[in-house]
Amino acid sequence: MKPLFRHSLVNNSFGDPCLYVRLLRERYSLLFDLGDISALTPAQMNRITDVFVTHMHMDHFIGFDLLLRKRLRKESPLAIYGPPGIIQCVWGKLQGYTWNLIEEYPTVINVFSFDGQEIEHVTFLAKKRFSPGRSVRTASDGILAMNPLFRVRAAVIDHGIPCLAFSLTEDYHINIDKDRLMRRGLSVGPWLAAFKRLIRERAPSEQTIIADGKTCSLGDLAEIARITKGQKIAYVTDVGISEKNIAIVVDLVSGADVLYCEAYYLEEDRERAAGRDHLTARECGRIARSAGVKWLEVMHFSPLYKKYPERVIREAEEAFQGGSSGGSSG
Repeated sequence: MKPLFRHSLVNNSFGDPCLYVRLLRERYSLLFDLGDISALTPAQMNRITDVFVTHMHMDHFIGFDLLLRKRLRKESPLAIYGPPGIIQCVWGKLQGYTWNLIEEYPTVINVFSFDGQEIEHVTFLAKKRFSPGRSVRTASDGILAMNPLFRVRAAVIDHGIPCLAFSLTEDYHINIDKDRLMRRGLSVGPWLAAFKRLIRERAPSEQTIIADGKTCSLGDLAEIARITKGQKIAYVTDVGISEKNIAIVVDLVSGADVLYCEAYYLEEDRERAAGRDHLTARECGRIARSAGVKWLEVMHFSPLYKKYPERVIREAEEAFQGGSSGGSSG
């Protein structure tokens, strides 16, 4: 089974936290946080359609300008989601430039602000020199983005300011039984992406599709598809140590296949962590264990530990494993 989400951190553990997620056989990718993204290739940047920003501290938002420059002239819109203030911050970034020669550009930026109860949406159009459009507000239970392939849920946590944590979920995964495919005289090809999309869109069984030049109904092809549990990935960073924050995070990331989580300080520096509204590596591991995640990826280490990052990894691992020194994070 080939997973839908192909995910990796853009930078190392001491660099700006940023997660790139490519969707297999799809023409777009997702980005979680928007700090230093210079390690991404132009092709990777061009694929990004949705960006999910935890908060607008510099190490989580400075990459906006680079992404915008790479995506100018693109017809596909860019969606940016973040906590309260994200709309004003994007507007402030855009105001830093002169836009008198872009009226013919197709660039569209949709910005969504989530405060835990409502989503505010404002559109910035190149043809209007990126002046903000009308604000639209809708009630939300935390679902920020949803389509037949995935949904992204956010929760508001405290980092001295409102900060968002995210989960990315594939409701179910569609596997193709190649033996049955071959017995039907069909081959693997681009038509399978359209076939899977119709299944996700719950198209009727009589809906037809061209498969290897043959017209088939979804009902005829049903036997080649096997439905299994989908992936869940979670991304959490810049979390103040509090019972409320930890309860919110555990609920959001529960059962995740992979949790990307900050481990900014060692437990021996817990007082400093509390004062700076960050997690310790031990708390990171405990959250992963309490939430029953399958794999923990620690990130966003304090520069204090550049000479011994293995101590941070080991502390998180031991807490994740319940006291044993396993190899489940890194």
